[in-house]
Amino acid sequence: MQRIRPGRVIIILLATGTILGCFRRTAQAADEGSGFSFNTARELARSLAAKDFKPEQNTDLPEALKKLTYDQYQAIRFRPEHSLWKDDHVRFIAQFFQRGYLYQDPVKIHVIDGGRVSDVAFSPEQFDYQKSRIPKDLPATLQFGGFRLLYPLNSQQKMDEVAEFMGASYFRVLGEAQRYGSSIRGLAIDTGEPTGEEFPRFTEFWLEKPHALAGGMRLYALLDSPSLAGAYRFVIEPGGNTTVEVEASLFFRKSPKKIGLAPLGSLFMTGQNRTRYFPDYRPQVHDSDGLLVEAGTGDWLWRPLVNPAKTYRISRFPSAEGKRFGLMQRDREFGDYDDLGSRFERRPSYWVEPGENWGPGAVELLEIPTLNEFNDNMVAYWAPQNIPAPGQELHLTYRISASLDGPDEGPKLRVRSTRVRPESGDAPPRFVIDFPGTAPHLADLSTAGSAKAQVSEGQIQNLIVQTNDASGGWQAFFDLVGAGDKRAELRLHLQSGNEMESETWVYDYQKSN
Repeated sequence: MQRIRPGRVIIILLATGTILGCFRRTAQAADEGSGFSFNTARELARSLAAKDFKPEQNTDLPEALKKLTYDQYQAIRFRPEHSLWKDDHVRFIAQFFQRGYLYQDPVKIHVIDGGRVSDVAFSPEQFDYQKSRIPKDLPATLQFGGFRLLYPLNSQQKMDEVAEFMGASYFRVLGEAQRYGSSIRGLAIDTGEPTGEEFPRFTEFWLEKPHALAGGMRLYALLDSPSLAGAYRFVIEPGGNTTVEVEASLFFRKSPKKIGLAPLGSLFMTGQNRTRYFPDYRPQVHDSDGLLVEAGTGDWLWRPLVNPAKTYRISRFPSAEGKRFGLMQRDREFGDYDDLGSRFERRPSYWVEPGENWGPGAVELLEIPTLNEFNDNMVAYWAPQNIPAPGQELHLTYRISASLDGPDEGPKLRVRSTRVRPESGDAPPRFVIDFPGTAPHLADLSTAGSAKAQVSEGQIQNLIVQTNDASGGWQAFFDLVGAGDKRAELRLHLQSGNEMESETWVYDYQKSN
């Protein structure tokens, strides 16, 4: 079940700038007047799905590129003078990745310019291979492994990376002052199923050249896998919170057991809730520390991530309609990690807002054991209840935001930290939850403030809520007894009378984990 994230460590480029509003005003007109539109990609996907799936053989890729080590692959540099649109006075440029190492599948890349579509041709002259033993006569038909987009995000004088599409259907985006951490996928299929996961991949992209002052960019992609083919449109608007508007049409060859919409992947090795020893000098190591879910009832759920010790596990949060959800990084102080190289405090939080046609289903969280920081061992996605039959189309829209703060909505009292004292001898496990901030109705704890807690296995004892005079806000703690080795879901929120004053803290605990 453990999976290596494609491109887990790459060159980190920072970015920042200001969005110009002209992109939104011109987007619809440009799409309608272009010779290539989402409907074009949609028809290509429909036609592709009507044919049998053909896996990529990669017989054209030289063995020297297949056998590259991580360090050898990272040493290959795209030459900036070959950047797409470098001299065209637009606010975006594109650069490309060499095939090889883990990224052996070819990705065709095209450009849409004034309604005309042209190919981006591969050439070994585009790359600096350093001292690697790469053949000098690489064929022009080799294609690319992926691409990245650069934009003046943090400074108007510097072009910095704002998005990257590379490996299967993986992509990542950055907002101001952020560093790459979590990842996004176009689609997940049979994630966490005993039969194994199917990884669809983007096989082809069309990059639409933006107008001179446009603060956003549009691109299209074709997705293919044994179960389905799909068309995607991405509208990327960089800023403090970079957003990606997604439209997709999926055409099913067969019905998988499960699909995951807007899947997010992240690293969580250890956090404040550690219950076992990791031989590491840093107090925490993670790209995200929790899953945030907006329940349809107005309740907000905060689920701290857990690195299980023995086996993967799946948590589900059902709803009658698509929920907003995201993998959040809430610990934002350098001292939370003490890591000058990784700078985990600057990793983005990704927030998903469903649009059309999500229907009933559940947010699912898959947690996979890991002993190192080189794996994406957390996956969150929306699993729709109804899977289209073969030959049917699923059309949907959604938005993804990359930010340092997460959504502005929700209760004033959010969970800041979760700490666990593991069971030891006769002492039961104790859970300590901190809620920073103020809530007017909780000013007089002795008469108004309380916590409501429940557990699926065992009993909660010694529940106490008190003000945190040291850091501000509130602290709740309790003991869990009688759960034994069973997996227990714990829930707690602060309330005043019958009014909920905080997020609902949800925790998955098992003694053996």
